[in-house]
Amino acid sequence: MNICVFCSSSDSLPQKYYDMARELGKLIGEKSNTLVHGGGKIGLMGVLGMTVKQYGGKVIGVIPEKLNIKGVASETGDELIVTKDMRDRKATLHEHAEAFITLPGGFGTLDEVMETLTLKQLKYHSKPIVFINTDGFYNHLFNQFKILFEEKFTKSDFQNLYAIVSNPKEALEYINSYKHIEIRDKWL
Repeated sequence: MNICVFCSSSDSLPQKYYDMARELGKLIGEKSNTLVHGGGKIGLMGVLGMTVKQYGGKVIGVIPEKLNIKGVASETGDELIVTKDMRDRKATLHEHAEAFITLPGGFGTLDEVMETLTLKQLKYHSKPIVFINTDGFYNHLFNQFKILFEEKFTKSDFQNLYAIVSNPKEALEYINSYKHIEIRDKWL
């Protein structure tokens, strides 16, 4: 299975986040899955890619040409796809992915997962989306989602667009047992 992981490219994070990326990478690799990610060799992205390879998985990186520079772009993956820009990068990630996992990350990670949620909401895809909420990292985001549902900015049905788990094992269990739930159209 091709599993797209959105995550940080920062090398300045607390150790617990790198540990989580290693754990996820090990599980993806041991099952001979393919990691699809942002093509970086730094931060959680780099740790994840190296760990997947170490445990026998395949890695496809997708990086915009502006970031395809020595020291940033992965040199150890099986394939590196260079796109024109970030929009093309996200489209290419979506084309190659059969499932999506989100680890902690910054603005880029949030951009990627929000677009993925929106595309599922609008029925452009029906692939599983799961957040690994390491140490409650996304609690404030999920509280904001709760406000969106309570204040009717989005339908409560859309809570079924994603899952929230606390560790990589649960994320892969969710993906492997995923059954798409048909949701109402946004506009009806």
